[in-house]
Amino acid sequence: MRLPKYFVACTAIALLLGGCTLARVAKAWVQSKSEFVQCTADPRVMCEPGSEALARSIVPLLPETIAIVEKAQFSAFAQPIVIYTYATRESFSSHSGALAYADGAVSLSSLNLSPNLLSTPERTKGILTHELSHLNLQLQMGSLAWARVPSWFHEGLATFVSDGGGAETVSAEAAADALRRGKKFQPDDSQWVIFPKSAASYGLGPHMYYRQASLFVGFMRESDPEAFEKMLRAVEARVEFSQAIESSYHEGLPSIWLRFLSSINLTIRSSGLPSAAAELKR
Repeated sequence: MRLPKYFVACTAIALLLGGCTLARVAKAWVQSKSEFVQCTADPRVMCEPGSEALARSIVPLLPETIAIVEKAQFSAFAQPIVIYTYATRESFSSHSGALAYADGAVSLSSLNLSPNLLSTPERTKGILTHELSHLNLQLQMGSLAWARVPSWFHEGLATFVSDGGGAETVSAEAAADALRRGKKFQPDDSQWVIFPKSAASYGLGPHMYYRQASLFVGFMRESDPEAFEKMLRAVEARVEFSQAIESSYHEGLPSIWLRFLSSINLTIRSSGLPSAAAELKR
């Protein structure tokens, strides 16, 4: 039996938003954005009335953050960028399908930003870059293919690219120490799209999970930059994740993970692994 397009679309969106329930996502799907208007000189940013301050805070950051993501992920954005800013956490949640405490979310091929960011302006650049990383990969792959990529990879990539955005409360040193003590995630090379794994799957807080995943993604990049680029381009081209890794690194994910753990047990630089932002400035 062929599933209705509405059901397929809602299910896809639910998968993209991790811990969100299908009910929240279905609600987000039907929310109208007719009241959103362009309130800055940048046509990519659409504002809910009352969110003008948030919109104005992100516009100056867009050129640099977009450049960071495109360079780090080897791809220009495949479609025009659309960013929605919200006046209340409740409106952000109802339109994006994300939980109200989240700062940002990518859904329906657009980026949604919560007014939570106004209370922590120092985090805005990192969160914006993190979400742009998700959006870039999602637009390259399409929603369903993106949903099959393990969450540790796309969250680790987004955190690495944003130099820790979304994982600000956990340092690289703290994440490395937890890894040494065995309090860690286990990287799968595929994802069950109905029940994708998250930080809670490993008994970790979100920031710890994101930071550990970013250290691993950083290791994959630093240990073999050419293989990392080849792998990421293959993933963007919708090659199965495990196949993309094996054909690029000529070894499986478990082997790379063991090498990473060995490197963590030996040492970690006090500044953590190189960030995409740092690479851009070279």
